[in-house]
Amino acid sequence: MEDKKFISAKNESKNSKVKDLVPLIIIVAITLTIGGILFWAKLTPEQTITNFNPMTETSMRNDLRVIKTPTPGDNTFIYAINQVAARGLQVAENDTAVKQIIDGQKGRALTIAAVQPIVIQDNNGKVSYSPVGQLIITSNWQYVDGKFYSNPANFNALGNKAGESHQHIWNVFVDLNKRSVTGITEEPERVMKETLEPNFVFTGMNMFMPDTVKVKTGSVLTWFNNSNLPHNIVGIYKKSASGLEIPVDSGIIQPNESWRYNFNDNGVFEYRCTIHSTDGMKGTIIVS
Repeated sequence: MEDKKFISAKNESKNSKVKDLVPLIIIVAITLTIGGILFWAKLTPEQTITNFNPMTETSMRNDLRVIKTPTPGDNTFIYAINQVAARGLQVAENDTAVKQIIDGQKGRALTIAAVQPIVIQDNNGKVSYSPVGQLIITSNWQYVDGKFYSNPANFNALGNKAGESHQHIWNVFVDLNKRSVTGITEEPERVMKETLEPNFVFTGMNMFMPDTVKVKTGSVLTWFNNSNLPHNIVGIYKKSASGLEIPVDSGIIQPNESWRYNFNDNGVFEYRCTIHSTDGMKGTIIVS
């Protein structure tokens, strides 16, 4: 009798476990069925992702706008990557805190770059962008033997002297919908110190030193990358006598590498590192 009760209890336990598994079996069956249908219809995530290529469906609108170029009395360069970013620039320039930053950089090389938002256009012509704008304000200045360096000198006067290049950067964020500045962050000041050498330009942490210099006709200048980032030298060599404008492009100069160029005619070479143009990384060579 006790054996029958034991067997009966055991059967009830098995039946209970089977009942507990029924919902799980149904769920698994439904999942497999749906999975099979999706796979047959080529609608699984792994299959649909092969058809997803946003870069062929959208494009970034190239609408770079140069708003201000440097003049002898005001070494300020202002640009925006597109019309929407330019609107953010207008908002920022009316902000009291931004005005104070800009006013405090008089006499220095100032770059104001409106770099956000990026405007994207799809194949149907629909344009979209974020309401968040961003400006990068960069101030660059240099010292030679402790004196502020503003008037370009020749390498004979600069050789073996102590050079210092300073850079200060602010990031300004703008709400385009509310037309207001929402925040300003300030990066630690960068300083590059080197002993200046004849016909030698240091290409440091997003700075050229000396940034402006005079050289004699026929001089061969060397740019040495003494930072841990790649840089380049891109600009126009404007020759005075012939009026020719020679495009110059060094290609990428890797850390601890150098690049040379022969200035064989009177003129002016204005150049920049296109990789770090937002940081105001630019220079001028005056050949005479």
